[in-house]
Amino acid sequence: MWHAFRFLLLSPVLMAAIAVANEPATASATPGVSDPARSRIDYMLHCQGCHGPDGSGTRDGVVPKLEDQLAKFLTVPGGREFLVQVPGSANAALPADRLAAVLNWMVLTFDSSNVPADFSAYSADEVAKFRSTPLSDVSKVRAELIKMIEASNTGSR
Repeated sequence: MWHAFRFLLLSPVLMAAIAVANEPATASATPGVSDPARSRIDYMLHCQGCHGPDGSGTRDGVVPKLEDQLAKFLTVPGGREFLVQVPGSANAALPADRLAAVLNWMVLTFDSSNVPADFSAYSADEVAKFRSTPLSDVSKVRAELIKMIEASNTGSR
């Protein structure tokens, strides 16, 4: 009985993964993402459970929204590192190259309008380096980065 129930719970994720994996192969227009289908599946399996399929996060804001917000962190000092060091990224059961690819995919999928003109894709080496320095107070660092983002938006108007 449990095996059948577990299969029913996993079947939507498995079906989505199969559908994505069967999409025709096309050249990636996403810097740092050699296999967009794999990055999408990695997002589904490692990030979507909290951030949602559309990157909307939770209504109460406990899980931050990625949509129209994520790339803004790349515009302030420390923001690039932060996206790798948050627990969901730092502790993801993905090797550094695949985490780099999924981060690049997420930035360009959920927030392409805010990607800085000088954006360079995350690399495996960079991700490994940032992962080795965990954050001690995620909420505090996030709040400080958001203040910098807001200040830079106010100054550019």
